[in-house]
Amino acid sequence: MRWTKAVWIQALALSIATLGGQVVQAAAMTTPGAAPGTPSWQSYFRTNSLDFPAVFRARHPGPGWLLQHRAALHLTPAQISADQRLVTGMVQAARTSVTALQATYAKYQADAGVTAPALSTITADVEAVGRAETRVGLAMVPYHLKAYALLTPTQKSIYQTLVATPATP
Repeated sequence: MRWTKAVWIQALALSIATLGGQVVQAAAMTTPGAAPGTPSWQSYFRTNSLDFPAVFRARHPGPGWLLQHRAALHLTPAQISADQRLVTGMVQAARTSVTALQATYAKYQADAGVTAPALSTITADVEAVGRAETRVGLAMVPYHLKAYALLTPTQKSIYQTLVATPATP
């Protein structure tokens, strides 16, 4: 598979977003076609993923991180290719889950905006938002675990050492 410039940009943006890099003003980072001031899917992911970057990714970095550390991990060409495919799938899964959550919130907002909302409708909407946010929080987990599973025992040992080493500012 060839990585297009757009896929590389998405993977880099996702890596920056999940690494907790410098936060760009949400208004300046919008999704194409979105209303002005609408946060990008990456910003939306960071704020609606059950704190995935700090809780899960910090301890179990994914395929993008493995690619960044390919030399230290001694990744094979086959592993690099597999990780590249995982990054592409992970970005798509995250974007899809964010889009679904945004749509779920929009329905909840519309239903809450009527003069006399029905309790059953609002209850269903709130439960749907919760399920959609859970899917956002889980969107990247399988890709991170699959990336780790691709490593040899020796590479897993190096990985554990790298993950345990504090990042330098």
